[in-house]
Amino acid sequence: MKFFFHTTKILVLLSLIWIQPSSAQNAYFFPKATGLDAKIPTPEQFLGYPIGTYYTRYDQVLAYLRQLEKLSERVHIESLGKTYEQREQVVVTITAPANYAKLEQIRQEHLAQVDPSKPVLSNNAPVIIHLGYGVHGNETSSTETSLLTAYYLAASNDAETQKWLREAVVFIDPALNPDGRDRAANWHNSYHSFPAVGDPLDKAHQEAWPNGRSNHYFTDLNRDWLNLVQVESRNRLAFFHKWYPNVQIDFHEQGTNATYYFEPSPKRHESPVIPQFLYEFQVNLAKYHAKALDDIGSLYFTKENYDNLSPIYGSTYPKFFGSVAATFEQASSRGILQESSNGPLTFAFTIRNHLATSFSTIRGAVAEKSGLFKVQKDFFKYALNQGQKHPAKAFVFGDQNDVNLTQKFLGLLLQHHVEVYELGDKISQEGKTFEKGKSYIVPSAQPNFLIVHSIFEENTLKDSIFYDNTGWSIIQAYGLKYAKVNGAFSKGAAVKNVAAETGSLNGDRSAYAYLINSSDYNFTKALYQLQLQNVLVKTAFKSFATTVSSGKKVYLPGSLVIPVVGQTLSPDALYAVLKNVARSANIEMNSAATGFSAEGIDLGSSNIKSVRKPEVALAFGQGVSSSEAGQVWFLLNQQLDLPVTKLDLQNFARAPLNRYNVLVLPGGNYGDWDKAIIDKIKNWVTDGGTLITFQTATAWAVNQGIVREKLSETDNFSRRAEVPAAPAAAAPKAVEAPKSKDRLDYANQEDVEGSKRINGAIFVADLDITHPVAFGLTSRKLFINKNGATLLLPSENKYATVAQYLSKPFVNGYSSKSNIEKVANSAAIIATGIGRGEVILFADDPTYRGYWLGTGRLFLNSIFFGNLLNGGYR
Repeated sequence: MKFFFHTTKILVLLSLIWIQPSSAQNAYFFPKATGLDAKIPTPEQFLGYPIGTYYTRYDQVLAYLRQLEKLSERVHIESLGKTYEQREQVVVTITAPANYAKLEQIRQEHLAQVDPSKPVLSNNAPVIIHLGYGVHGNETSSTETSLLTAYYLAASNDAETQKWLREAVVFIDPALNPDGRDRAANWHNSYHSFPAVGDPLDKAHQEAWPNGRSNHYFTDLNRDWLNLVQVESRNRLAFFHKWYPNVQIDFHEQGTNATYYFEPSPKRHESPVIPQFLYEFQVNLAKYHAKALDDIGSLYFTKENYDNLSPIYGSTYPKFFGSVAATFEQASSRGILQESSNGPLTFAFTIRNHLATSFSTIRGAVAEKSGLFKVQKDFFKYALNQGQKHPAKAFVFGDQNDVNLTQKFLGLLLQHHVEVYELGDKISQEGKTFEKGKSYIVPSAQPNFLIVHSIFEENTLKDSIFYDNTGWSIIQAYGLKYAKVNGAFSKGAAVKNVAAETGSLNGDRSAYAYLINSSDYNFTKALYQLQLQNVLVKTAFKSFATTVSSGKKVYLPGSLVIPVVGQTLSPDALYAVLKNVARSANIEMNSAATGFSAEGIDLGSSNIKSVRKPEVALAFGQGVSSSEAGQVWFLLNQQLDLPVTKLDLQNFARAPLNRYNVLVLPGGNYGDWDKAIIDKIKNWVTDGGTLITFQTATAWAVNQGIVREKLSETDNFSRRAEVPAAPAAAAPKAVEAPKSKDRLDYANQEDVEGSKRINGAIFVADLDITHPVAFGLTSRKLFINKNGATLLLPSENKYATVAQYLSKPFVNGYSSKSNIEKVANSAAIIATGIGRGEVILFADDPTYRGYWLGTGRLFLNSIFFGNLLNGGYR
C-alpha cells in the first residue's frame, strides 16, 4: 500500500511534467534560474515534449544543439567524425564570445602546461572543462542532460553564469556513443506506455540482446580509450589531445537500486603510477557536488566500488595527462519510470541529478581553477621526473619482417602523443636485434611517460577487488617484438607520422609463381583479397629460401605461393590482380623465377597445399557474449573485408550448415541447444567443417562430447564455464560444528571471494610455432589475456596442444596465487580432428576487445588453415 501511494504521487508528478508548459520544466530542472533569455528555446519548446518524458533520438539532439548555435553567440559546434552507422560525432564549445574569438590562443597557452619548463598558467586564463555524456548508449539520462546543460549556458544571463562563461571554456560531448544511444532510445520509445509502467519486468525495462550499451560492433567504448580500436574512440581522442582539459567528467548510470556516485574513488582502486596529489584534488571538487545534491535532497555515495587505475576508462585516461577527471554514476530508471528500493525512480529525476553535478563541476572548476592549473603543471613535472628515474631508459620496438604490425603500433603511440624516434643505430637487447630504418625507440624521459608506462610496462597489482581487466599492456597484446633498453641508446629523427604504404609486387611478371611471406600481419588480408578474385593460393607448411629480385629471402611456414599454372586468370590478368592486392593490403609480394629453392622445400612440394576460401558463420544473438561476437564481427569486417554471416542461435536448427565451412562459437550459454543441433554440428565437422570455440563455448564443446579433450578439474575460479547437473538427493547427515579455520568475518567476504576471479590478467604460454595455427609467428612466447574460467588439460594427442601455459605463467595485472597455480601448465589452444574436419579450442578469448592482435592472428589462421591440419584424432 505504501509503495502504491508513492507510485501514485510519482505518476501525478510525472503527468505534471508532461502537460505543463516549459516554465514548469524549468522550475523542476532550474529551480533558482533567473534571467533566462526568451529568444533561446528550451529543449521542450524545440522538441515538442518535456525532457524526461521521451527518449530523444540522436538526430534530434544534434538538431537542437545546432539551433542553439544559430541563436547564441556563446555556442559553437565542432564535428569530430562519423560512427560506423554514419552518425556525426560532435563537441559543443560554450564560452563567452570574447574567449571564442581568441580560442586558438587560449588552446596554445593551455598546451604549454605540458612543458615542465614553462610557468603555470595565470589565473586570468579560462579553465578547460569537458563534460562527456553517454559513452554507454543505454545509460540514457546523460544525453538528455547535455541538452539542458547547453540550454542553460546559452540562455542564462545571471551573474554566476556570466562568470562561468568568462572564466571557463566548456566542452559538451552530448553522446560519446551515438549508435548505442539510438539503439537504446528506440527500444525505450517503442515500449513506452501511457501512463508509464514501473514494474521492473515490463518490456520497456528489459532491453533485448545486445542492448544499447556498446557501439555498432558491440564494443564497450569505455574500455577503448587506450586501445583505440573503434572509430569513435579515435575521433574523440584526437579532440582530447588538442586540449588536455583541466576537468573531464564521464557521465554514467548504475543499477536502479543505487543512488548517485561521484569521486573520490576507493584508495585501493587508484593507479600506482598516477601521483597522489591528483587524486587528492578530487576532494576539492567533491564538496561542490555534495552541496548540489544536498540542495535537491538526492542521496549519494563516494569512495566505494569503482575502479580508477586503468587508462582504458574515460574517467581515468585523462588523469594520465594531468586532468582531474571523474566518473559520475546515476541510478538508472531504464525507462520513464521504474520501481526501486529507494522508491519510484523517474527518468526526469535521473536527468536532474546529472544536471546538478554538471553545474557543480563548472562551479567548482571555476572556483578552484588556480589549483587545477597547478595540479596539471605539477603532474607533467612529476611524469617527466618518473621517466628520468625509470630503470628502462627507453623501449625499442619493430620487426623488419612485419611492417604492418610495426606501423600499426607506431600509429597507436602517435595517437597518444607519445614521443617516438627513429632508431639511431642497430641495437641488440634481450637477445633480440633491432635494425636501423625498421625499428623505433621511445625514451622514458618525456612528459607523457605515464602513458608510455601503461603501453609498455607490466603492472603487478595486489588488490583483488577490481571489476574489470587489470592487465592492459598494449605491446604484449600486439605480440610485436620489443625490448627495454636499460643503458645508453641512439635516437634518430622524431617521428610524426606512420610510414607511407609501400605494398608492391617486386620483380617482373613471372611464368612460374609469386610469393608472400607469412611474417606480415596483413598476409591473411592479402590471402582473402586474392581468393575474392578467384586466384588459386597455396600455403607452405615448411619454410624455404629462394632468390627473388632483392636477393635471397627466407619464407616462413604459412607463406603463400601463387602458382601461374592452374589459374583461371591469364598470366597478364593474374599479374595485374597481384599488383592491386599488394597495394591494397600494403604487403610485399615477390616474383619467383624458379620452383627450385636454395634451402627448404621446393615450390612443387606436397607440403604446399591449396587454401580453401572461408565461408564463415558466427553464432549470434541471445545467449552469446555480445562483446565476443562483436569482436569477431569487427575483426573479419575491418581487417579482412570478410562478410561473416551472423547466425542467430534460434536459427541453427533450420540453418543449412553445409553453406559454411567455418563456424565460430564465441563464449556464451549454449545450453538451449538440444541433441539434434549438437549432432548436426558434429556431423558438419566430420564432413570437413572447421569449428572454432572460445572460452565457455570451448567448455561446452568438451562437455557435449564434440571433442575428446578434457577440462581441468580445477576449473572452479571466476565464473563457472559449465554448471553441472544437481546430484540426486541424499539422506541428511549429521552436521559437524565447523572448525574455526572455516569461519571468516562477513566484512572480508568481498576480498576473499573477489580474489577467486580473474577479471583480466596477462599470462604467457609456449606456442608451437611449427603448427599451422601459429603460421607467421617466430617467437614461442605467446602473451594471452585470460579473463574467464575455462581451463583445458593438454591433449592426449601430443601434437594437438598448440599453446600451453608455462609453469610460471603470470605476467601482468592481478591474479591470486592459487589461480596462477591452476592456470600453470594448462592448455591454452588445442586443435583436434574429427573425421575430415577440425575443432580448434581456445581456452580464452583470442580477439579480446579487438586489440589483442597477437592472439587474434592465431584465430585468423584457424579460419584459413583449420581444414588443412593433420593432427588430432582421426
